[in-house]
Amino acid sequence: MTDQDEAALPGETGPVFAGDLVLSLATTGALVLEPAEADRLIAGLERTLDEVTERIRVVDLLRGASLDNLRRAHPEVERAVVDVVFAEQVGNNGLRRALDELPKYIEAFERAKRPRPGADRPPEPRSER
Repeated sequence: MTDQDEAALPGETGPVFAGDLVLSLATTGALVLEPAEADRLIAGLERTLDEVTERIRVVDLLRGASLDNLRRAHPEVERAVVDVVFAEQVGNNGLRRALDELPKYIEAFERAKRPRPGADRPPEPRSER
């Protein structure tokens, strides 16, 4: 059973990703988006990917850091670090999974900008009876 399968089980709190499915739909032409809409979605996903990357960096840097040292840096830093580390642990490593999956969505939406085969051809004339 994969991590993705585990996140889909009843009672699990981790996010469910379908990057491979969305990528497959875009590759086969079943998912087609207007270029402007695809660009908007991609921009949002790239911002999310940057945020996830930064949160993972913080978790990795501060994992094992002394809470006393964090508290001395700023009282709110300790709470923020504990919250992020806790969320990552409870969320079945959702941030790390998002780091793997978000690029698939970005690639899928890039591919989905392509017109469907024959989409640039004018429509067939309707026969009049």
